[in-house]
Amino acid sequence: MTDAVDPPAERLLHDLGITEPGEIDVEVIACAVGAVVRYRRLGVGDARIVGLGDRAIITVDNRASRVRQRFSVAHELGHWHHHRGRRLICHGAADQQVGVAGCEREADGYAADLLMPRFMLEPLVAGVPMSFDLVYQTAAAFGVSAMAAALRLADVHPAAFALVVEEADGRRWFRRSASLNPRWFVRSAASGVSVTADRYGLSRANATFAAPAQRWFLGQGAKDAQAFQTIDVMVCGRAIHLIVVA
Repeated sequence: MTDAVDPPAERLLHDLGITEPGEIDVEVIACAVGAVVRYRRLGVGDARIVGLGDRAIITVDNRASRVRQRFSVAHELGHWHHHRGRRLICHGAADQQVGVAGCEREADGYAADLLMPRFMLEPLVAGVPMSFDLVYQTAAAFGVSAMAAALRLADVHPAAFALVVEEADGRRWFRRSASLNPRWFVRSAASGVSVTADRYGLSRANATFAAPAQRWFLGQGAKDAQAFQTIDVMVCGRAIHLIVVA
């Protein structure tokens, strides 16, 4: 069976007999693959892993939130699975060496598969409309951040939608769902509209309103389609726009 069908993190969960979100104990899982997790203050980064042979030590910053710690452990386990024996030094996007960015994405993907496996998540979202309510329900059920839940739902949820994320420093980036028309290009900002959170006076509550799909998408048929846009501001300070195509 290929990784695309049965990812290695999900195979590990099956091998360990883990079937429910509450059973995903990252420290126990780490121990099962030869890694010990320790918590202490780190000067740089959220976590790191040092391995020798078939044993490793994962050190996680003890000041981080629990959801961040869990994702950090799962991320380092991704490195342990995919990149064992390689030397990777990652302090931030600006100073990553060549090839490290790809390894980081691979480790993030492993973490998402481990913490929110498809075989658990898909039954929970089946028939449930995509919304921020679902994002927060997923985050609570799987013990992850709302941002991690939103990005994972883009992989798993059957609806056609895009997430446009505004960072606190003004940067914008987007993630599209697997069902969104592959010929549609996602605009980084809504056409003719300011999309900052301040524009809508939001704190934590979100509001949904209809908008022409072409406000957010470029591509054949976008001008004739309707979309529903919801804006929310998460605890991390990011404003997220959920645009669901009707």
